Parts: sequence; structure tokens; C-alpha cells
Amino acid sequence: MRRRMITLVIVALCAVPALAPAGSATAAEVFFQDTGTVTGWSNYPQKPQKQGVIRTVSSPVYKGTTALEAQQTYLDEGGGYHSETIQDRTQAVGQDRYYGQAIYLPPTWQFHNQNVTFQQWSPEDPEGPWELMFVQNDELRIGGSGSFAATLAKITNLRGTWIRIVTRLKFHSTAGAFEVWVNGRKVWSRTGVTVLPKTSQTIRWSSGIYCTAWRNGTPAGPRVLSIYHDHARIASSYSLAEPANW
Repeated sequence: MRRRMITLVIVALCAVPALAPAGSATAAEVFFQDTGTVTGWSNYPQKPQKQGVIRTVSSPVYKGTTALEAQQTYLDEGGGYHSETIQDRTQAVGQDRYYGQAIYLPPTWQFHNQNVTFQQWSPEDPEGPWELMFVQNDELRIGGSGSFAATLAKITNLRGTWIRIVTRLKFHSTAGAFEVWVNGRKVWSRTGVTVLPKTSQTIRWSSGIYCTAWRNGTPAGPRVLSIYHDHARIASSYSLAEPANW
């Protein structure tokens, strides 16, 4: 009888799960993160279009010791000018995800009326463009084939600073959500609506620089452009995705 009781106590103790430290994120809550390195992404080694560059730099950085520079140079010809990191299969229909990162526009950045995209979400199979987030004039905007278009925030005085951006995507036919926070403030929100990537059940997340106006035109601003990226994370909540929190 005594031996039986001891065995039951041991089994019960083994079944108790380990508790995560206070303030920590479990693997189930953070699905991907990168602290400014080229090696952590699905498309490493990256292959920028034309003379584009994706590289790890030591300055400027948001936190830590490294960030990513995405650069493109106009070559007096049309076509794509993409320099990007890509993370595959970041979300499927029915899931709710928060995408956070900090971006940096150099102090010398010239505002102009052309779309310079710095992140986008794209269906995978079959693939195609969906929603883009970009700088145009002195504003952050979204647009694309996903039927969502908006001006998110003014960034007139934010050149030479790190701008924190968190985007929520909840894929659902009737109860979807698309929300954006900039520097800790919710600037745009659509909930209880259809949010679906249309042509695919999964999407990928791409981050870098996309000089979309150069495909069929010439630069309205400088011929060499760089955007810096740091503290990219995909998580289950705003607080975990917010770059200021980790």
C-alpha cells in the first residue's frame, strides 16, 4: 500500500508543467524574430534586384549591436528595384498575428510623392501582391490589392529616428481585423470585416525597400535610397510584437 501511494505522488509531480519566468514569451507566443541580421530569414542568402543591397550594419541600430540596411540604386532603366528579406508561411487563414519592427529613415531622406515600400504581405500559393506599407511624401500609408488603403501617420519630424510599427492581421471571412500602431499609438483599425489573402491559404512577410515608382518611371527624389530595419517579430499579441518591449 505504501509503495502504491509513493508512485502516485511521483507521477503527479512529473505532470506539473514548468512555469515561464515573469515577463518571458513562450515559443507558442512568438513565432519569429530577428534582431537585425541577414541570416535569420527564409530567403537567406538574399538576392536583391539589380544593384540592390541587403546587409547587416552596426549603425544606426534600434537596440543591440546590429540592424539591416536595405538599399536600392536607380540604373536608368525600368523593372523591379527590390531589396528584401522574406519570412515564408508566417500566417494561415483563421490565424491572428501581430507583425512588429522598427524602421529608420536617414536624416537626409527627401520626402517626395512616390511610393517607397518598406514591408509587404503576399499570398504564397499561388503568389501575388496583397498589402503594402510605404512612405509617400511625409506619410506612412497602406495600399494594395487587399482592398485596404489608408494614410496611417505623418512622419514629418521623424527622419533620423527609429519608428516603431506594429501591424495586426486576423484572417477571417467576416470577423477579420487589420490594425496598425505607430510609436505605441493605434493609428488605424478595421475589425469585424473580411480580411483574407484571396489567392492563397498562407502568406509571407517581406521587409526591405521597394522603389515601386522606378519600375516604369524615374526617381522624384535621390537615385540611391536606404531604409534601415531592426527588431522584427511576429507574435500573438501587440505587447509581444512591440519593439519597445523586447
